[in-house]
Amino acid sequence: MVDGRRLPLADATLAITDDGVARGDGGFETVGVWDGRPFRLHDHLDRLQATLDAVALPLADADLLTAEAHALLDGWDADGALRIYQTASGTRVVTLSPPPQRTEPRHLDPQPAPWIRPRGTFAPAGAKTMSYLPNMAATRRAQRNGADDALLMSLEGWVLEGPTFAVLWAAGGRLHTAPLALGIVDSISRRTVLEIAADQGVDVVEEPRPLDHMLAADEVMICSAVRPLIAIRRVADRVYDGPTPLCDRLGERLDQARRAR
Repeated sequence: MVDGRRLPLADATLAITDDGVARGDGGFETVGVWDGRPFRLHDHLDRLQATLDAVALPLADADLLTAEAHALLDGWDADGALRIYQTASGTRVVTLSPPPQRTEPRHLDPQPAPWIRPRGTFAPAGAKTMSYLPNMAATRRAQRNGADDALLMSLEGWVLEGPTFAVLWAAGGRLHTAPLALGIVDSISRRTVLEIAADQGVDVVEEPRPLDHMLAADEVMICSAVRPLIAIRRVADRVYDGPTPLCDRLGERLDQARRAR
């Protein structure tokens, strides 16, 4: 749907003059659809509003977006990706498509991410905007180095996130992840995994950690709205070839949560 007009996805277009196209100016969300149901749609819409507020754009009409999302989902009983965009020109876009067909990353290459700064240092820190060029460039640089994707690192040397996914790791019986205060996106999937881990009695640590801490970990895992919880097998030159009991357990619970009726 583009501004409420329902179209085949191949026919849905934006004007070249729209700020979302010309400047990448706007906010967006990707919502995982599991067995025909959007997972935590309202949390995604709340995050969209937070993004728009952070970049000084008018808030979206959440009720209208919810209605349009459910209209697209009517009759859809499979997995999929529901994408919601609100551009600076005021254009509203909601799309529904099958899950992305791709090879999931197993080897991450650390890449500096100077565009990710701590919250409070500038208003857009942590916002999920349409301006994804730095993230995509980091992926391409990592791939040129022979990896599958990038592991984004702060200027201070802290582990952050991936270009399109959250990053977690298990060390010393605890589940570690970067804190939101460093400016990472408040991933809904990451949030869910941390909730599941806490319910399972796993100690969760959200503190800044250097790369060496991850390299000494027992397991490294990633997640996103349209991915399962995936075990990473290599970061830089460190190979993780052992069993992944925590990833397996949390991943099973994540799938159950997503498909619960």
